[in-house]
Amino acid sequence: MKVSKNWQLKILFFIGFVPAMVAWFMAATGVGVPEGMKNHGELMAPGMVVPQEVRGLQSDLWALMMVGEECAENCKEQLILLQQIHKALGKEFSRVQSIWLKKNDVELFPAKKLALQSEQVTEKMTSWLIENNLPVDDYSIWLIDPLGNLVLRFSPGTDGKDILKDIRWLLKVSKIG
Repeated sequence: MKVSKNWQLKILFFIGFVPAMVAWFMAATGVGVPEGMKNHGELMAPGMVVPQEVRGLQSDLWALMMVGEECAENCKEQLILLQQIHKALGKEFSRVQSIWLKKNDVELFPAKKLALQSEQVTEKMTSWLIENNLPVDDYSIWLIDPLGNLVLRFSPGTDGKDILKDIRWLLKVSKIG
């Protein structure tokens, strides 16, 4: 039995060449490439910075925000979900501020004293959402990063566990807030 002198070179070539060919095939045909995204919320376009008044409410924290003028049954369910998600964050609870912008008022969880006119905050945020062609009064839960960038939108009906997974993952990989 005769062994080739350059068998090590052939093995190295095979180890390097085969994965490259498999990757090229997957990219060209789409076979084996996972579809969709990991997140359950709708990812917002980069650079969407919320108005300064909302950033003042955040206190340099991540924010879970809901906008709603009148609170019907759907609104109450979303508010309960918002608070449950915030409480379920456990040790990350202090990195997040929950904000409910309602008609002529603002509620924060955990509660803090406001130093600005609360009725202006809701109006400014509502007009900002309209300007950016985003849903205003559907009781979506919005995630805002500590720099004021709108990150994710969780539409009504999104499961609380899925929202919690997204937020925990972002808090884990985030170097801010």
